[in-house]
Amino acid sequence: MKRKVTPEERQILLNNPELVMFEPYSAMKVHRASLGKALIMPFITGALFFAWGFLCPDFINEHPTLFAATGCIALVLASGFLPILYFIMDDRDFKKAREEHYAKQLKMLLPKDLECNVATIQYVTVEKAEGGWIIDGREEPFVYSGCVNYFKFEPQTEVAVVYGEKFYAYIRRDPKTECFYN
Repeated sequence: MKRKVTPEERQILLNNPELVMFEPYSAMKVHRASLGKALIMPFITGALFFAWGFLCPDFINEHPTLFAATGCIALVLASGFLPILYFIMDDRDFKKAREEHYAKQLKMLLPKDLECNVATIQYVTVEKAEGGWIIDGREEPFVYSGCVNYFKFEPQTEVAVVYGEKFYAYIRRDPKTECFYN
């Protein structure tokens, strides 16, 4: 039976994101390209190269070709490190979100107007991340692929579902979230 979610219940979801299984990726900014971050490594390499030139002018006079070749190779290697740097930075963002149970993304995605319904799980195909349930007296399929904060669905048990504009989530049964199941 469908009902509106109260502001207190909405706050329970925000305070306990580990109990909310949802798809957070539309709220995550990945592959953030930044000119400033892209220039960090070449700038540091260039600064070290010129500092070497000012500190060792005799070396430049004795070996100008070696100095220029070393500088060019260093700048190319520093620029070639950029994809690895972006990979490390993206990976760090995903790890941080996972550690926080995607609380920031839940806050961004959770609409003010939410509705709640309780469904009875009929069957689950774990390999496909899908199953079937009875909701409002009708048997319907459901999917949970792409969801985070995963919890296991068991046949013949209930699961609370909250949904709103462009958002849906499954709520794990817990003493904190028992209000969604009443």
